[in-house]
Amino acid sequence: MNKQKVKEFDMRFNILAMSLSLKKNDTHFKKKEFYQLLFSTYIKMIESDQDHFFIEEKRKERIIHSLERTKAFYDFEDKGQLQAVFETMINDDPSDFMLFPTAFLTKVDKKIGHMCGFTVYKRNEDFIVMKVDKQKSFDNKNVTYFKIPSKNIEELSRLFFETHYIKMLVPYAIFSCFRDLSSEVKTISAINMQQQSTSNCVVSEVEASLRTILFHCRTDIFSLSVIPKITPKWNLEHLESTLEMRRRFLLAIKGEDEAWNQFFDYIFDYYLYRKGKLVSNYSLSTSTLRMDKYRKVREIFSMDTYIPEMLKNGGQIPKENVLLKEEKIRGVDPTGILDENPIKEINSTDLEDTLEINTHKIKLFNERLPFIKIQRAKVTTQYIISRLGDQNKEITAELQRREDIEMGRQDNKCSNQEFGQLVTKVVPHTKDTSQEPINSSAKASVEKVVFSKLMMQSKTVQYKFQNFSQIEARNIKKQTIEYEK
Repeated sequence: MNKQKVKEFDMRFNILAMSLSLKKNDTHFKKKEFYQLLFSTYIKMIESDQDHFFIEEKRKERIIHSLERTKAFYDFEDKGQLQAVFETMINDDPSDFMLFPTAFLTKVDKKIGHMCGFTVYKRNEDFIVMKVDKQKSFDNKNVTYFKIPSKNIEELSRLFFETHYIKMLVPYAIFSCFRDLSSEVKTISAINMQQQSTSNCVVSEVEASLRTILFHCRTDIFSLSVIPKITPKWNLEHLESTLEMRRRFLLAIKGEDEAWNQFFDYIFDYYLYRKGKLVSNYSLSTSTLRMDKYRKVREIFSMDTYIPEMLKNGGQIPKENVLLKEEKIRGVDPTGILDENPIKEINSTDLEDTLEINTHKIKLFNERLPFIKIQRAKVTTQYIISRLGDQNKEITAELQRREDIEMGRQDNKCSNQEFGQLVTKVVPHTKDTSQEPINSSAKASVEKVVFSKLMMQSKTVQYKFQNFSQIEARNIKKQTIEYEK
């Protein structure tokens, strides 16, 4: 398999995993290749829409055209090409747009960045630049739009073209530029979106923008009242529209390679598991916090060594006779080690916490195990469960060792207390001398008396034991003689 196909498989996996909030954006791809593939997937998804789930039939062709044009933007060589597109946009048509995923800094000192989607419409002969941002950057709003007079079309084209290649070094600089070009800035306060659960803005914010675009084709978002609050849906009538969209996106991300498709189904099952659609009465059903569910599934997803094995093989499933490599499992250290330190050096509270976390992860992996269709992936999962179990045994043994040591200390303490009580009984209580000073000779005399008394008691006990043994021996001998008679 050539390098280009391997890279494409890697990108498809990352796009799917991030869209399902199974992983954060921790892999670098060229912006052009990544977004052209993402928009191609959206185009394929909408082209396959035969039941008007996403869009009415009369608007479908225009939506696809707008996405094709957005995809072509990454091949533009100068701002004039973009300006020409803006000039030909249809006035007051919600299906005619350009969508720009745009990155910007939020804190200059830490170089922290974010990305959101900017959608450009033509409305009342002016241009509308609509920000959709689940994280509510800049103004603490999900949706804000800038009304830019058509006379500023050249500057608007230049701004989008340049920020496509260059990230501005001043936090939120892109917003300041839009504000300078605009005659009016408004927020659509009625729209409310859930915050992203994962650092996956490179996909999730673009997806949120597309969802808002399609929603706007059915409901004019510019005329919404402040109350009630609404969340744009992929489909207003479908009870689980996000789940259905995910299924259709999965079909669009697939291709002709059966091994790839099987792997993408395997990834999608993690999403179904989190949603409670794979296993009924699963462990995560008790998690009331949405973020908690997302985090726990991301953790076991990151531990799955079958995934990096497939990425290394370009999406081709290794043959059955190829030995399973003992890959390092995230969160599971080598024998005797925990968090890169010897287990004996970890405090007991941390060991108990790890034991509880590992036990919960084992339960999650075991719940998924019967639904894994790929034999290689099933063997890998069993190996992960085994390694977690081994680590738990190590932790349990170490905690038991510490408990035994503590019990020994308690036994010694009790023995010392018993000895003290015995001393108290032996010493005659003729007079309370606790308040009187004791000189060294008097102290020595007391210790001598105590020792003598203890020795006498010891001899008495020994004598009684010996005497008892002799009597018992004579009785046994007598019984034997009588039996022989």
